[in-house]
Amino acid sequence: MDLSKINPLSLGALVAGVLTIILSFIPSFVTASVDSDLAGIDYSSGTNAWDGFGVLAVLLIVVATAAIAVKVFAPQVIPAGVPISLIAAAAAGLGTLLLILRAFTYSGGFGVDVGPGWSAFVIFITAIALTVLAALGFKESGEKVPDFNNGGGQPPAGPTPPAPPTSGPTPPAPPAGPTPPAPPAP
Repeated sequence: MDLSKINPLSLGALVAGVLTIILSFIPSFVTASVDSDLAGIDYSSGTNAWDGFGVLAVLLIVVATAAIAVKVFAPQVIPAGVPISLIAAAAAGLGTLLLILRAFTYSGGFGVDVGPGWSAFVIFITAIALTVLAALGFKESGEKVPDFNNGGGQPPAGPTPPAPPTSGPTPPAPPAGPTPPAPPAP
């Protein structure tokens, strides 16, 4: 396939997604350091992005990247009406948000310095790039956001007839018939 024929937004999103996935395996997404002059301890360790709810975050990035890859390389397999660009943008955005939250929500104990490592900041850049490019790709695609308030895609019903009045004047009583004769006296 000729790469010059691929939409530049999609190509950029694919590169950003693949880089994010590769970087997620580097064990310096979050680092922890212990430096104690009193005990003579100096220790540092890290973890990759595949930890805690970071797993969900990276899986969402994988879904976004795969959706863009399908759109670029096999658009004929996408069923009609499926907003694949919207799916990619939403998955990338949520995955990016979760990655950022995961890097800053680790907690350390007394004397332990915990925080994002160098690969976290590179992942932030590539994941944000993926999200922005996927959102721009959605905007450029002309896809519409599905209307879930419309009864599951059913056409709207015609106008509803007005309801009968529930209050107002009481209708007049029916006319009285002839008065019956009085009974005879004893």
